[in-house]
Amino acid sequence: MLFWVIAAILTLGASLAVLLPLAGGTKAASTAGDHDLEVYRDQLSELDRDMARGLIQPGEAEEARAEIGRRILRLGSHSQASARAPRPARAAKLVATAAVLAVPLVSWGLYGSLGSPDLPSQPLAERLAKNPAESSVDELVARAEAHLAANPSDGKGWDVLAPVYLRLQRYADAVTAYR
Repeated sequence: MLFWVIAAILTLGASLAVLLPLAGGTKAASTAGDHDLEVYRDQLSELDRDMARGLIQPGEAEEARAEIGRRILRLGSHSQASARAPRPARAAKLVATAAVLAVPLVSWGLYGSLGSPDLPSQPLAERLAKNPAESSVDELVARAEAHLAANPSDGKGWDVLAPVYLRLQRYADAVTAYR
């Protein structure tokens, strides 16, 4: 049961990690343009203050005002171009959302129909306790390893287990068994 809770939490987390950015809009891009416009307006007011204090000559102030005006116009043309640029359609967002939700739902559905979710868990001790004739090779090796862990001086056990390790291509274990 704990496995299913953890699997559900991980699936939910992965789905949310993909769905939340899809749900968000493109608000950050418009606020960046607004911020730039505010900066240029501040520059114009600062330019007027500097000219009133006599820090800038009127000719220099006009050149600076013209440059700031060009920047504002450039900003306006960029914002119009981005407004005309195609944004992801709502249908595209719906398709992406459906795809993200379909992956875990389909996989869990396939496991429910093709897998064996209703089988009880089979701890190692229970699997080792059954008849050796009904056991797989891996279970028999695990049983022999458990016996040899309890009786490390059993030479015959190591002699039987070493060739099995070789056939299973567990060469490092075979070397240890032969020693």
